Amino acid sequence: MNDMATNPYDAVAYPGHAFEQTHPARLATIAHFHGMQAAPSHAMRVLELGCGRGGNLIPMAAQHRESRFVGIDLSGSAIAEAKRATAELGLENVVFHHRDILAVGPELGSFDYILVHGVYSWVPDAVREAIMALIGGLLAPQGIAYVSYNALPGCRLRDLARDVMLYATRDVTEPTERVRVARAALAAFAAASDGETFHGAALRQRLTQLADTPDNVLYHDDLNPIARPFALHEVLDAAQRHGLQFLAEASFPNMFAAAKGPAQAMLATIPAEQGVLREQTVDLLIGRAFRETLLCRDGIPLRRVIGPGSLAPYHVAAHATLVEPGEGEEGRPGIDRFEFEGGVRLSVDLHMCKAALRRLSQAWPGSIAFDTLVSQAVADVGAALEPDRAGQVARLEEALIAIFKAGLLDIKLEPPPLTTAVAERPCASMVARWQAQTSREVANLRHRTVGLDGIVGRKFVTLLDGSRTPEMLLADLNAFLDEIHASGADVADVPRRATAEQVAMHLKDVARLGLLYP
Repeated sequence: MNDMATNPYDAVAYPGHAFEQTHPARLATIAHFHGMQAAPSHAMRVLELGCGRGGNLIPMAAQHRESRFVGIDLSGSAIAEAKRATAELGLENVVFHHRDILAVGPELGSFDYILVHGVYSWVPDAVREAIMALIGGLLAPQGIAYVSYNALPGCRLRDLARDVMLYATRDVTEPTERVRVARAALAAFAAASDGETFHGAALRQRLTQLADTPDNVLYHDDLNPIARPFALHEVLDAAQRHGLQFLAEASFPNMFAAAKGPAQAMLATIPAEQGVLREQTVDLLIGRAFRETLLCRDGIPLRRVIGPGSLAPYHVAAHATLVEPGEGEEGRPGIDRFEFEGGVRLSVDLHMCKAALRRLSQAWPGSIAFDTLVSQAVADVGAALEPDRAGQVARLEEALIAIFKAGLLDIKLEPPPLTTAVAERPCASMVARWQAQTSREVANLRHRTVGLDGIVGRKFVTLLDGSRTPEMLLADLNAFLDEIHASGADVADVPRRATAEQVAMHLKDVARLGLLYP
């Protein structure tokens, strides 16, 4: 099992992060939206197949101490790291097993959530079949399974470059050299090909994409010779054989994805109830290359219509910023422009919608109950609502639903357990404090991976254990700075002293990163 020749994940570690799209709070919300009653976060059992070093499962376990978590991975070194982290954090509600998926059976019991991220496309056919069989056998009656995979038809373009790299490395086994040869070969072929042709353009585009891809990701994702992409209908055919059906995508509700113009018109003719047909049609229209598919038990009736009242049960969040007109742009009277995560910009003229988006912008990374958000917008607009108050509230709901359909609003049944208000003795996430000791990347309380600013930012987070006032934080931070400068290390970018104003700024930054407990 630990032979590096048969287990490349022992030879080259795969990055271990928190993936927001796999968090049970998100999956439970999507299930609820479709009419299911998923297990609550305080009483759930979660299984992750291919858990690696526990980077995704451990923050969940730390956040939900009353629930149970199980991780399975073939890499002995990864499981050893996961167990070490669990012991250091003192977590007793998560266990990790060094096992082959083919050797896992019903002895594990049933699970409310089963997560399989970055595995399905990269294992042999027998393991893929075993994954679906395990989901079919272990998933609770109202359970949700998450399965991600490289998708068709989008990956056909990616595979043009992969063919070049796999051929060039066919006789190379050492991982570092394999990656080096693959990158060099793709660069040479892309440069020598005709950029005016479809093939040449595809090679150049993939070369550009891989420039920012870490070597360990390239090694496992692109240089795995047995990896293959799947069309949605292929995955669902395999799921159906084990009593499972399509629930939604984890990217729900961005139903039409990147489809525009005539593509939108084509999709609009497909009834909402025909969710699978819609999703497969989107893939064929936009060339989707990656999917994060949610499955549930076959036979569960699902609700797929989004309309009035759909957002009412949820807490709403949006990573939106009010932006001023850029250079050469003229602002229009009565128009507010908001920039959402990913660079999407939206011009808004409806007073109630502008007020609601301002509230969401101020609250981020926190969430606001939908009814509370409406009440806040009503209060902010005030007398301008009269005499058509009911009509304007209805138009606000229509506008928010439209923004939600575009994938720009996040909804949750349960709001993330975080605060943007700084307490007298602020306390950061235990996992983030532990991670900050050795890494600039930490998991926040929205289950996202966020970056900290240098060794000072990392040290500051480790100090936020709920025992220190801002004055004590300042003293301890300055003691750390004194120690660093006395060490003789190259610390040209590290300040000599911190100030009370800088501590306040650090606290504000940590809060906006979603790291502070209420």
